[in-house]
Amino acid sequence: MAARNPTLRTYSSKVKSLTIGDKLILYGDEASPPVRFVQMTASILGINLDFRNVDLFGGENKTEFYKNINPLQKVPCLMTHAEVLVDSHAIALYLCRRWDTEHVLYPPGDLAQAHCDEILFYNATTLFPIDSDIYTKFFAGIPASKERIDDWLKALDFLENRLKNYEWLAGDKMMLADICAVATISTVLCSIPLADHHVKLRRWFNEIEQQPFYNINKRGLERLMKFTNFRYNRS
Repeated sequence: MAARNPTLRTYSSKVKSLTIGDKLILYGDEASPPVRFVQMTASILGINLDFRNVDLFGGENKTEFYKNINPLQKVPCLMTHAEVLVDSHAIALYLCRRWDTEHVLYPPGDLAQAHCDEILFYNATTLFPIDSDIYTKFFAGIPASKERIDDWLKALDFLENRLKNYEWLAGDKMMLADICAVATISTVLCSIPLADHHVKLRRWFNEIEQQPFYNINKRGLERLMKFTNFRYNRS
């Protein structure tokens, strides 16, 4: 495998900012990793989203208004052309398939797409469920168990091994897979640090942190930490 280029390629808006006839309305709370995943994807692709805040900590996702939009009462939710998408992975893929004509985030070719999808599915089935369980219990006053922390670190081991074969999680450049994973991983890092042997994963994370779009993620993490600190202070 080729060595990493010491000059980091930065990903700002890679395509001309898009003007879309019908608004793309994104409902969400920036404290949520899936919401930040969609926001970062749109930012990189230069897609303007009409963001509507749904305060999870205020229970706005449980209101009748929002239940009528998304019966699952979860975020994010994208409305476009009177259609609704209610999963962050589906939303991000829709944005890429519809507007990523230069393959900035979603590669051409069946196998390359499968490698990218593999990480999206891993996030949906493994990474994010652990994240969600840890924070749901935290806000209920239950700290993460040693077993759950071990589950998380083992889940990261898969990505560490992945980075022995690829420069990024799905190939030789940053793609949708990396944006998806970093939203979840950065959230859990607020409470559980990487293990010492996660050397390649730490380098991967540090490189993404330098990207302009990562400011979106930082903003959401700051919002999350405001509520976690409040919960700590009440304990």
